[in-house]
Amino acid sequence: MRRLEKRVALVTGAGQGIGAAIARRLAQEGAEVHVSDMQEDRAAAVVAEIAGQGGKAVACRLDVTEAGAWQQVVADIAVQSGRLDILVNNAGLVIAKSVEEMSQQEWRQTMTVNLEGPFLGVQSCLALLRESAKTTPFGSSIVHVSSLSGIVGTAAMPGYTASKAGLRFFSKSIAIDFGRKGYRIRSNSVHPGLTEGNSAEALFAAHTRNGLSSNREEALRHFLDKYPLGYMGRLEDVAAGVAYLASDEAAFVTGTELVIDGGMSAY
Repeated sequence: MRRLEKRVALVTGAGQGIGAAIARRLAQEGAEVHVSDMQEDRAAAVVAEIAGQGGKAVACRLDVTEAGAWQQVVADIAVQSGRLDILVNNAGLVIAKSVEEMSQQEWRQTMTVNLEGPFLGVQSCLALLRESAKTTPFGSSIVHVSSLSGIVGTAAMPGYTASKAGLRFFSKSIAIDFGRKGYRIRSNSVHPGLTEGNSAEALFAAHTRNGLSSNREEALRHFLDKYPLGYMGRLEDVAAGVAYLASDEAAFVTGTELVIDGGMSAY
Protein backbone atom coordinates (compact mmCIF):
# COMPACT_ATOMS: atom_id res chain seq x y z
CA MET A 1 0.00 0.00 0.00
CA ARG A 2 1.19 3.50 -0.84
CA ARG A 3 1.97 5.65 2.19
CA LEU A 4 -0.92 8.11 1.77
CA GLU A 5 -3.64 5.78 0.52
CA LYS A 6 -7.14 7.04 1.49
CA ARG A 7 -5.75 10.35 2.76
CA VAL A 8 -6.86 13.77 1.51
CA ALA A 9 -4.40 16.64 1.11
CA LEU A 10 -4.58 20.36 0.39
CA VAL A 11 -1.49 22.00 -1.11
CA THR A 12 -1.33 25.79 -1.55
CA GLY A 13 0.58 27.50 -4.32
CA ALA A 14 0.53 24.19 -6.17
CA GLY A 15 0.17 25.47 -9.71
CA GLN A 16 3.91 25.51 -10.35
CA GLY A 17 7.36 24.88 -8.90
CA ILE A 18 7.76 23.20 -5.53
CA GLY A 19 4.01 23.22 -4.88
CA ALA A 20 3.25 21.34 -8.10
CA ALA A 21 6.01 18.82 -7.33
CA ILE A 22 4.53 18.27 -3.85
CA ALA A 23 1.04 17.76 -5.27
CA ARG A 24 2.34 15.22 -7.78
CA ARG A 25 4.29 13.32 -5.12
CA LEU A 26 1.40 13.15 -2.65
CA ALA A 27 -0.85 11.85 -5.42
CA GLN A 28 1.74 9.23 -6.34
CA GLU A 29 1.69 8.16 -2.70
CA GLY A 30 -2.07 7.58 -2.97
CA ALA A 31 -3.54 10.81 -1.60
CA GLU A 32 -6.45 12.65 -3.13
CA VAL A 33 -4.92 16.11 -3.61
CA HIS A 34 -6.70 19.44 -3.70
CA VAL A 35 -4.39 21.55 -5.83
CA SER A 36 -4.86 25.22 -5.01
CA ASP A 37 -3.37 28.27 -6.67
CA MET A 38 -4.29 31.90 -7.26
CA GLN A 39 -4.48 31.02 -10.96
CA GLU A 40 -6.94 28.17 -11.32
CA ASP A 41 -5.77 27.37 -14.86
CA ARG A 42 -2.33 26.50 -13.48
CA ALA A 43 -3.90 24.30 -10.82
CA ALA A 44 -6.04 22.62 -13.48
CA ALA A 45 -2.94 21.83 -15.53
CA VAL A 46 -1.32 20.10 -12.53
CA VAL A 47 -4.54 18.18 -11.88
CA ALA A 48 -4.62 17.01 -15.50
CA GLU A 49 -1.02 15.81 -15.16
CA ILE A 50 -1.83 13.91 -11.97
CA ALA A 51 -4.93 12.35 -13.57
CA GLY A 52 -2.85 11.32 -16.56
CA GLN A 53 -0.59 9.38 -14.20
CA GLY A 54 -3.54 7.63 -12.58
CA GLY A 55 -3.81 9.87 -9.54
CA LYS A 56 -6.76 11.72 -8.07
CA ALA A 57 -6.78 15.50 -7.73
CA VAL A 58 -9.08 18.52 -7.69
CA ALA A 59 -8.23 22.06 -8.78
CA CYS A 60 -9.31 25.10 -6.80
CA ARG A 61 -8.56 28.81 -6.75
CA LEU A 62 -7.20 30.12 -3.46
CA ASP A 63 -5.71 33.44 -2.43
CA VAL A 64 -4.11 32.46 0.87
CA THR A 65 -4.41 36.01 2.21
CA GLU A 66 -8.23 35.94 2.10
CA ALA A 67 -9.98 34.32 5.08
CA GLY A 68 -13.20 33.93 3.11
CA ALA A 69 -11.42 32.12 0.31
CA TRP A 70 -9.94 29.66 2.80
CA GLN A 71 -13.33 29.00 4.34
CA GLN A 72 -14.89 28.33 0.93
CA VAL A 73 -12.12 25.93 -0.11
CA VAL A 74 -12.36 24.01 3.17
CA ALA A 75 -16.15 23.82 2.85
CA ASP A 76 -15.77 22.45 -0.68
CA ILE A 77 -13.25 19.84 0.51
CA ALA A 78 -15.66 18.73 3.24
CA VAL A 79 -18.39 18.21 0.64
CA GLN A 80 -16.24 16.67 -2.09
CA SER A 81 -13.91 14.51 -0.01
CA GLY A 82 -15.47 14.32 3.43
CA ARG A 83 -12.15 14.72 5.23
CA LEU A 84 -8.77 16.46 5.28
CA ASP A 85 -5.65 14.69 6.56
CA ILE A 86 -2.80 16.82 5.23
CA LEU A 87 -2.33 20.58 4.88
CA VAL A 88 0.77 21.79 3.04
CA ASN A 89 1.30 25.54 3.42
CA ASN A 90 3.53 26.06 0.41
CA ALA A 91 2.32 29.32 -1.16
CA GLY A 92 4.92 32.01 -0.73
CA LEU A 93 6.19 35.32 -2.03
CA VAL A 94 9.81 36.15 -2.81
CA ILE A 95 10.74 39.83 -3.03
CA ALA A 96 14.50 39.80 -3.28
CA LYS A 97 15.36 43.33 -2.20
CA SER A 98 17.71 44.78 0.37
CA VAL A 99 16.53 46.93 3.28
CA GLU A 100 17.36 50.06 1.25
CA GLU A 101 15.34 48.87 -1.73
CA MET A 102 12.31 47.36 -0.02
CA SER A 103 9.21 49.47 0.53
CA GLN A 104 6.93 49.19 3.54
CA GLN A 105 4.19 47.90 1.24
CA GLU A 106 6.48 45.14 -0.07
CA TRP A 107 7.48 44.19 3.49
CA ARG A 108 3.84 43.95 4.54
CA GLN A 109 2.91 42.01 1.42
CA THR A 110 5.67 39.49 2.15
CA MET A 111 4.50 39.00 5.73
CA THR A 112 0.87 38.72 4.65
CA VAL A 113 1.51 35.95 2.13
CA ASN A 114 4.27 34.07 3.93
CA LEU A 115 3.01 34.31 7.52
CA GLU A 116 -0.62 35.36 7.61
CA GLY A 117 -1.50 32.93 4.82
CA PRO A 118 -0.36 29.86 6.79
CA PHE A 119 -2.05 31.23 9.93
CA LEU A 120 -5.36 31.53 8.09
CA GLY A 121 -4.85 28.09 6.58
CA VAL A 122 -4.31 26.37 9.91
CA GLN A 123 -7.19 28.24 11.49
CA SER A 124 -9.56 27.40 8.63
CA CYS A 125 -8.55 23.74 8.27
CA LEU A 126 -8.24 22.91 11.96
CA ALA A 127 -11.73 21.51 12.58
CA LEU A 128 -11.60 19.21 9.54
CA LEU A 129 -8.04 18.09 10.33
CA ARG A 130 -9.04 17.28 13.92
CA GLU A 131 -12.04 15.26 12.82
CA SER A 132 -10.05 13.29 10.23
CA ALA A 133 -7.29 12.65 12.77
CA LYS A 134 -9.69 10.50 14.80
CA THR A 135 -9.93 7.92 12.01
CA THR A 136 -6.26 7.26 11.19
CA PRO A 137 -3.55 5.49 13.22
CA PHE A 138 -1.39 8.57 13.83
CA GLY A 139 -3.60 11.53 13.06
CA SER A 140 -3.23 14.44 10.63
CA SER A 141 -0.21 16.40 9.44
CA ILE A 142 0.56 20.02 8.66
CA VAL A 143 3.71 20.78 6.69
CA HIS A 144 4.94 24.34 6.23
CA VAL A 145 7.32 25.04 3.36
CA SER A 146 9.80 27.47 4.86
CA SER A 147 13.35 27.93 3.58
CA LEU A 148 16.99 27.66 4.53
CA SER A 149 16.59 31.44 4.83
CA GLY A 150 14.37 30.71 7.83
CA ILE A 151 17.39 29.25 9.62
CA VAL A 152 20.32 31.35 8.39
CA GLY A 153 20.27 34.92 7.12
CA THR A 154 20.26 35.83 3.43
CA ALA A 155 21.78 39.25 2.80
CA ALA A 156 19.69 40.36 -0.16
CA MET A 157 16.35 39.08 1.20
CA PRO A 158 15.65 40.45 4.71
CA GLY A 159 11.87 40.43 4.33
CA TYR A 160 11.76 36.89 2.96
CA THR A 161 14.19 35.69 5.63
CA ALA A 162 12.17 37.24 8.45
CA SER A 163 8.92 35.76 7.16
CA LYS A 164 10.34 32.26 6.74
CA ALA A 165 11.91 32.34 10.20
CA GLY A 166 8.53 33.37 11.56
CA LEU A 167 6.88 30.45 9.76
CA ARG A 168 9.40 28.07 11.33
CA PHE A 169 8.47 29.15 14.83
CA PHE A 170 4.76 29.34 14.07
CA SER A 171 5.01 25.67 13.12
CA LYS A 172 6.78 24.85 16.40
CA SER A 173 4.26 26.74 18.48
CA ILE A 174 1.20 25.00 17.08
CA ALA A 175 2.98 21.62 17.27
CA ILE A 176 3.31 22.05 21.02
CA ASP A 177 -0.20 23.42 21.40
CA PHE A 178 -1.94 20.73 19.33
CA GLY A 179 0.12 17.95 20.91
CA ARG A 180 -0.74 19.01 24.46
CA LYS A 181 -4.41 19.39 23.57
CA GLY A 182 -4.56 15.88 22.14
CA TYR A 183 -5.61 16.99 18.67
CA ARG A 184 -3.45 14.30 17.02
CA ILE A 185 -2.16 16.84 14.51
CA ARG A 186 1.57 17.07 13.85
CA SER A 187 3.19 20.26 12.56
CA ASN A 188 6.62 20.46 10.94
CA SER A 189 8.49 22.68 8.50
CA VAL A 190 10.76 21.93 5.57
CA HIS A 191 13.69 24.20 4.73
CA PRO A 192 14.95 23.91 1.17
CA GLY A 193 18.28 25.40 0.27
CA LEU A 194 19.04 26.60 -3.25
CA THR A 195 16.43 24.79 -5.35
CA GLU A 196 15.65 24.97 -9.05
CA GLY A 197 12.86 27.45 -9.78
CA ASN A 198 11.69 31.04 -9.43
CA SER A 199 13.02 31.66 -5.92
CA ALA A 200 16.56 30.80 -6.95
CA GLU A 201 16.30 33.02 -10.01
CA ALA A 202 15.06 35.92 -7.87
CA LEU A 203 18.05 35.45 -5.56
CA PHE A 204 20.48 35.44 -8.51
CA ALA A 205 18.86 38.60 -9.91
CA ALA A 206 19.10 40.40 -6.57
CA HIS A 207 22.74 39.37 -6.14
CA THR A 208 23.52 40.78 -9.58
CA ARG A 209 21.44 43.93 -9.12
CA ASN A 210 23.24 44.73 -5.87
CA GLY A 211 26.61 44.44 -7.57
CA LEU A 212 27.65 41.28 -5.74
CA SER A 213 27.90 39.39 -9.04
CA SER A 214 28.24 40.55 -12.62
CA ASN A 215 25.68 38.13 -14.10
CA ARG A 216 23.47 35.16 -13.33
CA GLU A 217 26.15 32.55 -13.96
CA GLU A 218 28.55 34.26 -11.57
CA ALA A 219 25.82 34.52 -8.95
CA LEU A 220 25.04 30.82 -9.36
CA ARG A 221 28.72 29.91 -8.88
CA HIS A 222 28.89 32.19 -5.84
CA PHE A 223 26.08 30.33 -4.12
CA LEU A 224 27.05 26.83 -5.22
CA ASP A 225 30.55 27.34 -3.83
CA LYS A 226 28.91 27.32 -0.37
CA TYR A 227 27.11 23.99 -0.94
CA PRO A 228 29.13 20.86 -0.12
CA LEU A 229 27.23 18.84 -2.74
CA GLY A 230 27.97 21.50 -5.34
CA TYR A 231 24.63 21.61 -7.12
CA MET A 232 21.11 22.94 -6.70
CA GLY A 233 18.32 20.86 -5.23
CA ARG A 234 15.54 19.48 -7.39
CA LEU A 235 11.87 20.17 -6.84
CA GLU A 236 11.46 16.43 -6.27
CA ASP A 237 13.90 16.53 -3.34
CA VAL A 238 11.62 18.90 -1.45
CA ALA A 239 8.49 16.97 -2.43
CA ALA A 240 10.00 13.76 -1.05
CA GLY A 241 10.62 15.42 2.31
CA VAL A 242 7.05 16.70 2.48
CA ALA A 243 5.68 13.24 1.62
CA TYR A 244 7.65 11.76 4.50
CA LEU A 245 6.38 14.32 7.03
CA ALA A 246 2.82 13.88 5.77
CA SER A 247 2.95 10.11 6.21
CA ASP A 248 2.65 7.79 9.20
CA GLU A 249 6.39 7.14 8.90
CA ALA A 250 6.78 10.50 10.66
CA ALA A 251 4.31 9.54 13.40
CA PHE A 252 6.67 10.66 16.19
CA VAL A 253 7.95 13.77 14.39
CA THR A 254 6.44 17.13 15.29
CA GLY A 255 7.65 20.64 16.01
CA THR A 256 10.87 20.22 14.09
CA GLU A 257 12.58 21.16 10.82
CA LEU A 258 13.59 19.02 7.87
CA VAL A 259 16.50 20.82 6.21
CA ILE A 260 16.98 19.93 2.54
CA ASP A 261 19.98 22.04 1.62
CA GLY A 262 22.81 19.95 0.18
CA GLY A 263 24.84 20.46 3.37
CA MET A 264 24.89 24.27 3.28
CA SER A 265 23.84 24.65 6.94
CA ALA A 266 26.44 22.12 8.11
CA TYR A 267 29.18 24.75 8.21
